[in-house]
Amino acid sequence: MRKILFLLAVASLSGCQTDAQVRSKPPLQTFASSKSADAAVTCLIPALAQSWNAVAIQNTRFVAQTISPTNEYDIVPSGSMINGHWTFTVNVKSSGSGSKISLFQGQMMLPSLTKAMKDGIAACL
Repeated sequence: MRKILFLLAVASLSGCQTDAQVRSKPPLQTFASSKSADAAVTCLIPALAQSWNAVAIQNTRFVAQTISPTNEYDIVPSGSMINGHWTFTVNVKSSGSGSKISLFQGQMMLPSLTKAMKDGIAACL
C-alpha cells in the first residue's frame, strides 16, 4: 500500500511545472517600451493591478522582484503561485534606450485575465 501511495505522489508531482520551466519557454507576448526598465516597472505595478482588479473576483497586488538592479525585473501577482509557478510573470529588461517587456503565462487562465495583463502592459508602453 505504501508503494502505491508513493507512486501516486510521484506521478502527481511530475505533472507540475516549476516557474523556471515556464520561463524556459517562449513568452506569450513581448512588447517594446521607450521607458527605461525602472520607469516601466514603476508604471506597470499599478497599471497591472488596476486592469487585473477590474475583471478579477479578488483584488491582487503586483510586486517587482529585482533580478539585476536597473537592468531586469520580474513583476508577479502576489499570492498567485500555483503548482510551483506564478500565474503570470511580466519580465522587464533594459534594451537600448528603452526596455523589453515579456509576458509569461504559468498556466491556462480565463481569457479576461490574460487580456487584463496585456491591457496593463499596453498602458505603460
